Amino acid sequence: MLRFFAKLERSRNAVLLIFCGILLIGLVFFFIPDDPLAPGASFANSSEDKSVIAKVGSQEITLKEYKAQLQGLLSTYGRGNTLPLPVAKSMGLDKQALDQLISSRLVIDQANELNLAGTDREVNDMVKRNFVNEQGAWVGKDEYLRRVKLNGWDVEEYEGNLRNDITARKVREFLIAAEQVSDREVEERYKKDGTKIEAVYATLDLDKVRSKWTPSEQELRAYYDARKDEFKVSELTRKVDYIFITTKDVAKIVPVTDEELKAEYETRKQYEKRASIIKLNVLADSDETTVRNKINDLASKVKGGPSAPAEDFAATAKGHSQDPSAKQGGDLGWIKKEPNKTGQWRQRVYTSDLKVGDIDGPFRDGRSWYLLKVTEEREIPFAQMRDTLKATVQNNKAYRKANELAQTAYEKATEYKDLRKAAEEIAKELKVPADSLMKTTEYFKNGDALTNLGDSSSPANNPAFDEATSTLAKNEIGEKVSIPGGFAVPRVVDILDKGTAMSFEQARNQVENKYRQEKEPNLAQARAQEILNKSKTTAEFESLAKAEGLEIKSDTNFNNYAFSGAGALQAGNQARAALAALKEGEVAKAPIKIGASYLIFAAKKREEADLSKLPQELENIRKSIISERQGLVYDAFVKATRKRYEDQGKVKIYQDRIDKFFNAAMATQQ
Repeated sequence: MLRFFAKLERSRNAVLLIFCGILLIGLVFFFIPDDPLAPGASFANSSEDKSVIAKVGSQEITLKEYKAQLQGLLSTYGRGNTLPLPVAKSMGLDKQALDQLISSRLVIDQANELNLAGTDREVNDMVKRNFVNEQGAWVGKDEYLRRVKLNGWDVEEYEGNLRNDITARKVREFLIAAEQVSDREVEERYKKDGTKIEAVYATLDLDKVRSKWTPSEQELRAYYDARKDEFKVSELTRKVDYIFITTKDVAKIVPVTDEELKAEYETRKQYEKRASIIKLNVLADSDETTVRNKINDLASKVKGGPSAPAEDFAATAKGHSQDPSAKQGGDLGWIKKEPNKTGQWRQRVYTSDLKVGDIDGPFRDGRSWYLLKVTEEREIPFAQMRDTLKATVQNNKAYRKANELAQTAYEKATEYKDLRKAAEEIAKELKVPADSLMKTTEYFKNGDALTNLGDSSSPANNPAFDEATSTLAKNEIGEKVSIPGGFAVPRVVDILDKGTAMSFEQARNQVENKYRQEKEPNLAQARAQEILNKSKTTAEFESLAKAEGLEIKSDTNFNNYAFSGAGALQAGNQARAALAALKEGEVAKAPIKIGASYLIFAAKKREEADLSKLPQELENIRKSIISERQGLVYDAFVKATRKRYEDQGKVKIYQDRIDKFFNAAMATQQ
């Protein structure tokens, strides 16, 4: 069996790393105390808490344990605030909680067969190490029991949780007892973690490329010629002229007074918050546990508790934070509210609705852990908001005026039975040439993307325009309709009969739509690769990326880059491995796919690890590597064991009992 798991270890991959993370969370949350210890807890005690919702071999999982496990996940993913249950179910947290408990029970069941279960003596030793006084001595049985009950824990369950932790550790040690790590492997890891590479990078997505990419007429005609039979009229296809009244043109004739701005200010008063942070960086994967423990310790100190007053946040930041703001006690200054950037950690002061004095965290972003404290709140001054207020008032007035002018244009056009004459009258009021108001679409059917409809910069479908023109007869004028950048008054100038074989000119819009649908999915990747291929140096890379309109950023070892979306772990590993392979001044060979975007980068500066310091780090690194391998083999063991148990029918889930709990809990939340 050990040979089998050693083989599994050698073929480890990112999937197992993910599984490891899930299992570790499960072990952490295996026992979470009742409501008094769970901020935001929403699951009340119930007479059905002892009911069994799953069996794993000889082990049982109760509803109470499931509720505690789920509550931990809700709090974690809700950043300290419990997520609503419908949201949690949509994220799959209900299944994740159960999977974690099943994994834990698999280990316990197997440990019993292998005679590796935690003993009473081992539990007793662990209790004595966990409950000590200021001098580090055991507090005694009575004080131990008092503290356990004071925290709302059940003594039997608490000690059972310790036994499970001990059992899991013993199983890990058993599975990897013969594992050896050579000095060469330690040195390679030290070099990998200790080498600092300053990367310059940019991300490129389809939207950034689409607006700049226009297929040539030659490409489109060749595409049409090869597929003429596909371009026959199958549903209503028409061509439309329209008067386009833009809010930009209207805004130029709409005055905005200070009185209007002040009135708007009074109705839209906003507040901004000032915050300070404590930041700890995870420079290497092996530092993760150390950094997390330290940030948790700092959190306890600055938040305080019943028996210990809170320490000064600014002083703690000066002494421990690794952010440049540490010199100012962690002060970040005033933070602007940005509704379109809610995922940025600074915006947590707003998204988490933090009040003055509140401390958020610890939370992780990129390769760093944070504590965030709101220190002040103020009303944003009128002068600071003036430009924003003016834009808002002017846009609102321009929209209303454009709507009025579009109605007038429709009335004049139907009176004259002529769009041009109506456009000439509107043009006089707007003080623009009449020709600038007249637009024409290509032939299109409902659902087609239209090129340059209104002031749109890229092809897009407009359902409102489709609906407004789909019922019009040839030469009929339609009522005003909102389109990008303003309003249109349409007139259908041609309708093609069903079954008509369209010429290239008639089919051009549909040809371009189909051609784009085939070519665009790979467009961002191709453009990203093109930039890398053309870049021979870091300077060339930066120049080409800027010319593409991309924002150039820098980071060391991608420690602070937030890899997100599906496959984030794998993408992060790929990016860091590719960066580590670059010499100073070299450019990456291929883009890294991050969700729907592509990451491109170059190594601007490279500082090799200081090998003179290796001897003092040798054993710590060796232990770290062994721990990682232990986790991989352990996870492979759990995965293989679960499959075997399921094949043998030894995993039973009572879904009806879980559903009953969810239905009742969701009804309570409503």
